[in-house]
Amino acid sequence: MTPGTIPTLQERLPELAAMLAERGALGVVLVDASSLDDVEEDYGQEARDQVCARLTQAVVEVRDRELRQLDSVCLESPTGLSFVVVLGPKRRRNTPVAMADVRQVRQRLLAALGPALPRAVFPYRKSPPRLDVGIAIALHNPLLRPERVVARALEAARRATRHQREADELIQLDRLHDLIAGEKVVTAYQPIVGLIDRQVMGFEALSRGARGTGLEAADELFGTAEDHHLLVELDRLCRLRALLNSGKLAANTRLFVNTLPATIRDPGFRGRTLIDSLEKARVAPNRIVIEITERLVIENYALFQETTAYFTDLGMSFAVDDVGAGYSGLESIARLKPAFLKIDMALVRDVHVSQVNREMVKAIVSLGHGIGAKVIGEGIHSEEESVSLAAAGVDYGQGFHLGRPIVAEPQA
Repeated sequence: MTPGTIPTLQERLPELAAMLAERGALGVVLVDASSLDDVEEDYGQEARDQVCARLTQAVVEVRDRELRQLDSVCLESPTGLSFVVVLGPKRRRNTPVAMADVRQVRQRLLAALGPALPRAVFPYRKSPPRLDVGIAIALHNPLLRPERVVARALEAARRATRHQREADELIQLDRLHDLIAGEKVVTAYQPIVGLIDRQVMGFEALSRGARGTGLEAADELFGTAEDHHLLVELDRLCRLRALLNSGKLAANTRLFVNTLPATIRDPGFRGRTLIDSLEKARVAPNRIVIEITERLVIENYALFQETTAYFTDLGMSFAVDDVGAGYSGLESIARLKPAFLKIDMALVRDVHVSQVNREMVKAIVSLGHGIGAKVIGEGIHSEEESVSLAAAGVDYGQGFHLGRPIVAEPQA
């Protein structure tokens, strides 16, 4: 095989047939990225071709770096996003292939291709897709055509990936059930500071799975909850722990708590139950800021408009998060009259060198100040970004440059 190229399975069939007849069995690994076919539905054929070319190049690099010279890689079909790895003979040519050998290659491929996926799908996917890698052994049968034998092995590999995916999902579901039932979440508080005086105005409560739960990353935790329709249950737990663990925060600071639309209808966040929770946490209602994303405001505007008065009458405030993230609900935001607007970090990134970002930030500042809201820039990673936001009129900032999240000690 020429470096930088990958032949098709059809082109390799004569060689594979000879190998099957000689050795009696071939180890097969199927790398299936066909889930990326939907890039064409969303962005067109050219975008899919670009993703396919990047992924193919990544597979070529992994082939040249990770596989033995006698192992081979081919495309399952000329225009597809699935790759077939066929294991070559061992050093002792009379030693038969074993599933342990195929599993080892699978693990190497997963480890090597994982870091390449985000680059392959950018900018068409914010997070890389799951890469399904299945394994099987193709067994020689002189009564069948070689392509039929290989097709059987590939179908077995696909069944293995489906089984593995279902098994992984069940393991994650078990972990999530255990985490929610055992209240195994960690709350960290990230400071929100004035961009001029650098005084701490408040903290945003951030939740993640406790160490050892397998759901330590926030994206993994909330993504798993969404996949298994347990977001409300997780949200209730995170909200409760955010309140109860906030006792050591300065009494003159605000507490920003993220929420779902269902929260404002949750009996555990209304009436006497809410008052009792605040009293137990020793947090005055006027310190609480309920955060909702711009997307949720647009999709659930009537719901929020109907019920926000209950919370504002208690003294709580509302913040709209991710403003400018790609939605167009500025009119809805204005009518909701939140106390805070939080600019999406995508606009904050490199705002000091992006004229477009600066103009969009200025527009959000104008809207916010026009309705009496303070404006917060999220995800600030440099002093240049901070200075540029302050010059545009942004009131507060949040991000690693201004202060990392502080993990709170759990309270009873």
